[in-house]
Amino acid sequence: MKKIILLGMLFGLLILSGCSEEEEPLSPEDSLGLYLEHWEQGKYQAMYELLEGESRELIDRQEWAFDERYEKVYSDLGITDIAHGYETVDFEQEELDLEELEEITYEVEVRMPSIAGELEYTTEVRLIKNLEIVEREEEEGISGEDRQNPWEVVWEPTHLLKGMESPADKIGTATDRPERGEIFDREGRGLAVNGRVYQASIVPDSTEDLEGTVEAFASVLGLSRDRVDSLANQYPNRPDWAAPVQRISTEDPRIPELLEISGVLLSEIDGREYGGGAYTGHLVGHVGPITAEELENREGEGYSTTATIGKNGLELAYEAILRGNPGVRITITDEEDENERVIAEIEAENGEDLHLSIDLRLQQTLGETLQGEKGAGVLMDPKTGEVLALSSEPAFDPNLRTLGLPDPRAAEMADTGELFSRRFQNRYAPGSIFKAFTAVMGLEEGTLDPEETLRIEGLNWQESSQWGGYRVTRVTDRITDVDLRRGMVHSDNIYFARQALAIGGDAMEAWGERLGFGREIPFEFPMYLSTLSNDGINSDPLLADTGYGQGQIQVSPLHMTAMFTIFLNDGDMLTPRLFLRDVVQSASAAGENTEDSSEDEGSEDAEDSGAAGEEDPDSGGFGPRVYEENIGSPENIRTVRDTLIAVMEDESGSVYRKNPGHRRALAGKTGTAELKSDYLADSNELLGWFVSFDYEEEDLLLTIMIENTEGRGGSRVALELSHEFWRAIE
Repeated sequence: MKKIILLGMLFGLLILSGCSEEEEPLSPEDSLGLYLEHWEQGKYQAMYELLEGESRELIDRQEWAFDERYEKVYSDLGITDIAHGYETVDFEQEELDLEELEEITYEVEVRMPSIAGELEYTTEVRLIKNLEIVEREEEEGISGEDRQNPWEVVWEPTHLLKGMESPADKIGTATDRPERGEIFDREGRGLAVNGRVYQASIVPDSTEDLEGTVEAFASVLGLSRDRVDSLANQYPNRPDWAAPVQRISTEDPRIPELLEISGVLLSEIDGREYGGGAYTGHLVGHVGPITAEELENREGEGYSTTATIGKNGLELAYEAILRGNPGVRITITDEEDENERVIAEIEAENGEDLHLSIDLRLQQTLGETLQGEKGAGVLMDPKTGEVLALSSEPAFDPNLRTLGLPDPRAAEMADTGELFSRRFQNRYAPGSIFKAFTAVMGLEEGTLDPEETLRIEGLNWQESSQWGGYRVTRVTDRITDVDLRRGMVHSDNIYFARQALAIGGDAMEAWGERLGFGREIPFEFPMYLSTLSNDGINSDPLLADTGYGQGQIQVSPLHMTAMFTIFLNDGDMLTPRLFLRDVVQSASAAGENTEDSSEDEGSEDAEDSGAAGEEDPDSGGFGPRVYEENIGSPENIRTVRDTLIAVMEDESGSVYRKNPGHRRALAGKTGTAELKSDYLADSNELLGWFVSFDYEEEDLLLTIMIENTEGRGGSRVALELSHEFWRAIE
């Protein structure tokens, strides 16, 4: 039972005569209820108007207006939902005469959420009767609804906030930043770790030629001279102070040059280090100072104007997990900033680490292989789905981005957006690498007999004159009797176009869905949805084109790599994996795979979304996950797999290499795709693909896609780069 304190009561004999003719006296609880209602609804000026005279005088002597003070405090502390509770008084049962009662105090329980947790406390609300109102109304004969409630509130500082003792008390907040989670590769090598960087400063008093120092500093780091000059002179009244100008890596090769400049001082401070450099830039991303727009979008999440936030890649996608939860304290001090009291506190929780399936050494090797090209590479363990390398070139160095330093790669490019295009994430026409799946579909549908020979003459073919001027074109007409093996080895477009027509559009779309087209591929990094067509396979020419990987097919390199796992798992397609350990999904990382890459391609700030992995209860942790079972029977899968081996080993094939320079026994398929808006359009832009795997070891599956291969042999560019990679890892 809540205790009610009653003060200043006048006890006397109850006068019973004539009571039935008198009006019921107004209750203090009417004023109390209205006061608390205004408090809860944020009507602070209305609260003020219910105060008694001395309270108003006290408040009016302060440097703040009553309503503005409440609004600012509650806004700063994130207080938006206030609730109250108190014990009502049965005046008749307590034998209290409201006519005689002049003062009463209630204990009111207050609950309010804040940035430092919920504040719960009890405050006294004292009400006193304004006798002047009572006397005036008696003299003037005022009655009924015209009466004014004489009960007024005596304001206390705790009516604003817990722990306040004086209206002049100061309210403060302090934030404890958590330690950001780190990102590691499968061997524990740091990909994004909390380390140390140098703060390069200029001490004006330590140089006789400040202008020369500024010029030299800007020249060495490639910075704007005006910016360096402004920062060097940021303390005009204290030229003996070190003025921070630029943060740099502790391994920056330009450090010796900086130290030779008069007045330059280097000091170590906390910073984020990216061990993979540009090789993991697209995947890991980087952090940087929060912008005004980001701060507005994340209002209420505990960010401040000085916060650091993930800008792209995993640093952005898993911001909520990596960042942790900041600690917050709400304090109250007296007018002299003394006698501090902590009224609420939430301790900081450090961010969680991410452990990736990536092998940094393989990632670096793949990145080195792709350097100088515009392309992507994916390396996967085909038995587990673990992604061992995920590369895109050209790439940016996250160490430079997080430090705000210019990237020398950008200076060499007409379009600097190329640095930020994650090509392993984007979608492209696959070209002839899709023929392996047309073959599986035909075998499963019973429309393709691997021993059957199709008579194909000439370089061009169309099923009927209704196709108008459109014809399927193949690379060579040397082979006229084409079965599945020859069709794959010589990558015969006409053969696979005819097989697609036999399969039929509806069946092709159904098989495409099983392979993940138009469906989410669960992956811990955002990927754009692959599509088989824009609006269904609605014509025979489009179906024919689809059969050999043109038409309107759009697929990401990662998705294509996952599709090829069927040839190493007896027809089961595995889900690609990026994490070695389970991660609780975060709001910023949750969501469907992105549907369209056109707007975000080349943008550093494209929003990231992806699905975190789930723990496999049968494997005791993270094990292989099957995305789609039995896409093909083991027999049919082996049949197509044998043709992929023949692609590499048949001496009559164009990709045969007697001595590729490595000992790997490779199966694979090349693909040259035209970049065009529609299957009927002409295009001179070519993509080159090559997907390969070691059919003996079955340990690695590699996909390489290269843009702008026209005039360079199309898919042969990707083929030679793949051999280069296989040689490099031996």
